[in-house]
Amino acid sequence: MKQYLLLLRAGTPMSEKTEEQNKAEMAAWGAYMGGLGANLVGGLPLVSGGSTVSASGATGQAVTSANEGIVGGYLIIKADSLDAAVESAKKCPHIDNKGNIEVREIAPMPAM
Repeated sequence: MKQYLLLLRAGTPMSEKTEEQNKAEMAAWGAYMGGLGANLVGGLPLVSGGSTVSASGATGQAVTSANEGIVGGYLIIKADSLDAAVESAKKCPHIDNKGNIEVREIAPMPAM
């Protein structure tokens, strides 16, 4: 099996939803993560803000607007193919939260 990075972008912030909506979303996340079972390698939500660094050494502010596609978190999963990873991403509660998910294969590191 290969590993895939699921970048969770945009979505409705928890602060813009009711407590009931947030509880329902957290329950959906629990079910989704549990359903991944051994195919879940890891993942975390990310703190908004941050900085960027370019090749020239210039620094700037990271994307902070949901409309610009802020990365709010990530998951690393195992799947047999990109298509299988995409199907798994389609079931993620982040989609119901008006977010989008970029799915990328993680290249294996060569032995050193």
